[in-house]
Amino acid sequence: MTQQVEVFHSWRRNNYAATLAVALVATTFSFTAPFLPLYLEGLGDISGPEAAMWAGIATGLGGFFMFVAGPIWGALGDRYGRKAMLVRACFGGALGLLLIGLATSVWQIVVIRAFIGFMAGAGPAGMALVSASTPPEQMSRYLGRFQGGVMVGTGAGPVIASVLIAMWSYRTTFIIGGVLMFSGTVVAALMIREPKHVPVTAASRAKASGFRSIIASPIARSALILVLLLGLAAPMIQPILPTFVVTLLPADADATTIIGWLFFAIAVSSAIGAVYAGRILTRIAHTRILLVASIGIAVFLIPMIFVHNIGVFALLLIGMSLFGGVLATGSASLLPTLVSAAALSAIFGLYQSVQALSGQIAPALGGIIAVQLGYPWVFAIAALTLLLLGLPMYAVFGRVVRTHGNDPDLVQAPDRVR
Repeated sequence: MTQQVEVFHSWRRNNYAATLAVALVATTFSFTAPFLPLYLEGLGDISGPEAAMWAGIATGLGGFFMFVAGPIWGALGDRYGRKAMLVRACFGGALGLLLIGLATSVWQIVVIRAFIGFMAGAGPAGMALVSASTPPEQMSRYLGRFQGGVMVGTGAGPVIASVLIAMWSYRTTFIIGGVLMFSGTVVAALMIREPKHVPVTAASRAKASGFRSIIASPIARSALILVLLLGLAAPMIQPILPTFVVTLLPADADATTIIGWLFFAIAVSSAIGAVYAGRILTRIAHTRILLVASIGIAVFLIPMIFVHNIGVFALLLIGMSLFGGVLATGSASLLPTLVSAAALSAIFGLYQSVQALSGQIAPALGGIIAVQLGYPWVFAIAALTLLLLGLPMYAVFGRVVRTHGNDPDLVQAPDRVR
């Protein structure tokens, strides 16, 4: 009985510690996200749209390396432990942010973002840690809390950064963020008590885990493609937000402060959606949550094409972000139901690759569209991408589940796919 109580408190402590560590990383790293185009304008003689394009390219290159590294870190996590991967990702992000603050040219920012992309993975490592230790009936709830904590951190970062930028400068603020980000590394290293990790044998990897068995599953493959396509729309507008918001503001407005608070409101809305989705996923199927979230994002994206008022635009962003949080928790909660415990890091490593394509390649496209066609086209193409690619893939996924629900080669029992 004592041992059961100890295990109970252990998984709860690890969950809260992982959430705190990744939230700290998200808070400090988001010092740069909304202000990177404005920072780039100060590093070179480039216009607002050009700065948005280079910010998108830098983020996209980071996404490419994140895509490449995700399966590598996932395999190492299943073999050597999820805590080690979380500590590694936190440390790499802190070092990268510090280097951004020390950069003196646009090309240096691009290279540093590539390094950060390769070292990334705090979120997937934390989710794998939470999924591995949490009782199945509680997993969606705690993944929702994890996503919510990270999103609150993401929102608090720009607000803190806007105050620091007003006091000093972009460069000093990013250096401070890099130093503070090491706190996430300390939390992960000292507070998490992962059980002694038993390396996965070659036989068990061939039978129940690893990327080969995941990719061999039609349901797992289609789920990853579904998450990719549903996640393309919202991040496409990310690089243009700071410079587009500036065009909506009066000339004498404090753009830095307004942008910081806007990103905070977006993140809080996303966190509310993520936590709420974690609660209702115990009663509602994952696929239904994904459908509702996707339609909700599209409904708020389309009016942005015609908006010329900052207040209306802010309300639309907040509404879209609420459904974005629901989509994030729905996606993260669906994937662990498709694999065995031995392959959790592998599936989240692939999830990291999917996030790289949807969450970081999409911003590069958004930046290029803004330069070539104008801001309104970014919102239009983002909505069309969701409606013409994401929703049809939702129907394909449902058909695959019905067809292969009794496939004996599935990585996990098919009755867990909802």
